[in-house]
Amino acid sequence: MNMKKLLIPTILVVILLIPFGVSYFSFQSQQIANQGAKEFSLHLQAVMSRHQPFKISDLTSVEWDRVYVFHPYTSKSEMEKITAIRWSTSHSYFDYLLERTFLGEYPLDDDSLNKLVFMKDGKVVLDVTLNRAEADFTDVKEIQQDQELTLEPAEGNRVVVFTP
Repeated sequence: MNMKKLLIPTILVVILLIPFGVSYFSFQSQQIANQGAKEFSLHLQAVMSRHQPFKISDLTSVEWDRVYVFHPYTSKSEMEKITAIRWSTSHSYFDYLLERTFLGEYPLDDDSLNKLVFMKDGKVVLDVTLNRAEADFTDVKEIQQDQELTLEPAEGNRVVVFTP
């Protein structure tokens, strides 16, 4: 008799834990360390203040083979569609859950933001959100390391392709 009383609650707990486990596993598999984001921003600010041509590879400590530039108002689902991968920079599971709701769908929800997503072998290795007042990448779409462009600061902190 006692066994039957415990069976139903046990089954309910297991059924409730399965979606949690799947969701937590997704969080673990999509989470990136994002080490070097602050360092990249500092190097970029220094280069922008010198007003000299530069290469993105000179500013990063991570290995990458492609950089996607996302412009203001690009949704998270659009970014994931373009890169063909889902990733998260969230440091906690709770932040990850918020990111996966409508609250996290528009990380570039302001005209002043753009994002650089560095990839290596089809995986995101660095995700940097920048204020366009510091560096405006709206004239650049994608950079591949084997054909890396030389960029230069232009009027109003715009970053443009350097043409000697």
